[in-house]
Amino acid sequence: MADGTVAERLAAFAHGFRLEAAPAEIIDMAKLHLLDTIGCALAAAGSDYAERSFDAARRIDTGSGSVAIGQAETLGLDAAIRFNAGIAHMLDFDDTHRITLTHPSVSAAPLAFGLAAHLGTTGEDMLSAYLVAVETSCRAGLGAAGPAFLHRGVHPTGALCAFGCALGAGRLLGLSTEQMTHAQGIALSFASGPMEWQRDGAEAKRMHPGNAAAGGLMAASAAASGITGPRLPYEGRAGIYSLFLGEDTRTDTDAICAGLGEDWAFADVSIKPYPLVHHIHGAIDCALQLVRENGVRPDDIEQLTVHLADRQIPILAEPEETKRHPRNGYQGIFSAYHAVAAAMVRGRMTLDETMETLLDDPAIVALRDRIDIVADPDSLYPEYYSGRVTARLTSGRTVAHAEKFHPGSDRRPLPRNAALEKFRANASRLMDDRRVRLLEDAVLSLPALPADALAPLLSGGAHGG
Repeated sequence: MADGTVAERLAAFAHGFRLEAAPAEIIDMAKLHLLDTIGCALAAAGSDYAERSFDAARRIDTGSGSVAIGQAETLGLDAAIRFNAGIAHMLDFDDTHRITLTHPSVSAAPLAFGLAAHLGTTGEDMLSAYLVAVETSCRAGLGAAGPAFLHRGVHPTGALCAFGCALGAGRLLGLSTEQMTHAQGIALSFASGPMEWQRDGAEAKRMHPGNAAAGGLMAASAAASGITGPRLPYEGRAGIYSLFLGEDTRTDTDAICAGLGEDWAFADVSIKPYPLVHHIHGAIDCALQLVRENGVRPDDIEQLTVHLADRQIPILAEPEETKRHPRNGYQGIFSAYHAVAAAMVRGRMTLDETMETLLDDPAIVALRDRIDIVADPDSLYPEYYSGRVTARLTSGRTVAHAEKFHPGSDRRPLPRNAALEKFRANASRLMDDRRVRLLEDAVLSLPALPADALAPLLSGGAHGG
C-alpha cells in the first residue's frame, strides 16, 4: 500500500479492509461512538430545528423507507442521511478528531446505517463501512499541520468527511479499488464547509455533515455507474489542500497514508463530555473545578480570566461584543465568555446549560461582563485543548486551576461508563427507559445483528415504542 497516489492507497485500504482484522479495542470503540452519535441525534430530534429540517426535506423529497431519527415518517435515503447527520450535529455534542478538529462520526454513522439498512446488508457490513469512513475522514486532514483547515475558515467536517463517506458508501456498494479511487475524486466536488456562519451563529453549519455524507454517497454511486473523478483529489494542483489552504501548501502524503490498517487515526477521536465546541472543554473543566474543589461562588468573583491559546481566541472570543453578548444559543456554545459563566453559575455543563433562555440570565450576564480572555503561552493547542482559569475574589484572594489535557482526550479518556451514561441521558430526552436499553443493547451487539435492526428503534416520536 506504499505505492500509488493518496486516493489509490486509501482505496486499497477501504477495499481490502476486513472487520476481523481490526483490533478488538477499535471495534468496541466504533460501537461506542456509533451509540454516542445516535444519542446526540435523539437529544435533538424533538427540537424546533429538527422540525424545520424535516419540513425542508419534505418540501423536495418524495421518497420513503429510510428512518429519520425520532420522526414518525420516513424519508428517501439521501434526505434521511442529511436529516440524521444534521440533528446529530445540532448540539455540537458529537465526537471530534483531536488532531484535525473533524467530527467524523456525525457523517459516517448516518451514512453507514442508512445505506446498510437500505441495501439490507449485515451489521458487520455496516460497522465495516463506518470504520472505513471515519478512518478516511480523519486521515484526509493529516496532510497539513493540525487544524489548518479550520484556521483557514473551512469547517473540516464538511470539507474532509465527503472523502471518508465516499469510501464507506463504496464499500457497501461493492465498488472495486479503481472505482473507489474515482469516488474520492468525485467527492472533491462535494467538499465544502465555510465558517462564515460563526459571525452570527447561523444554523447552516449544522448541514455540513449531511452534505458530506450525501455527497460521499453520490460520489460512490456515480463511480459505480462508471463516472470518473480526478485521480489527485488530495495532492493535485486544485486538490483539497491547494484549494482551501493555498497553492503553495505542501501536502504530507506520507502522513495521510502511514500505517493504514495498523495505526488507527480513529483512536484519536474523542467523545465529548460537554455539549459545546471542543476548543473550550479544558476551560470549562477548570471553571467547574474552581466551583467544586475551591468553593468559588460567582458572586465572590471580582474578575475571572480565561487563558486560551492565541489561535483559539478568534474562534471563542471574537468579535468580542458578539461573543460576550451572544444573541442565540448557537453563539452561546461557541462563546468562551458565556460558556464559562454558565458553567460557573449553574455548577455544571449539560444540555440544560446551553438553553437559549440562559442568555439573559442576570447572574450569567453579570459574570460574563467580569471575564477577560487572554493568550496562554503554555497551552498545548492544537494537540490538546488546554485550559486555565484564574479568579480574583472580592476577598482579595486569587485562585486558579489549569488542565493541560482536555477531558475525553487520550491523556484523560472518558470512561466507558461515562460514555454510556451520556447516551442514556441524551436518548431519554426522547425515549422511555425500556427503549433506550433496547437501542443500547442493539448497537453494542453489532455486528451480530442485521443492519436494519436499528431502524425500528430509531423511528417514532417522543417516548414511542
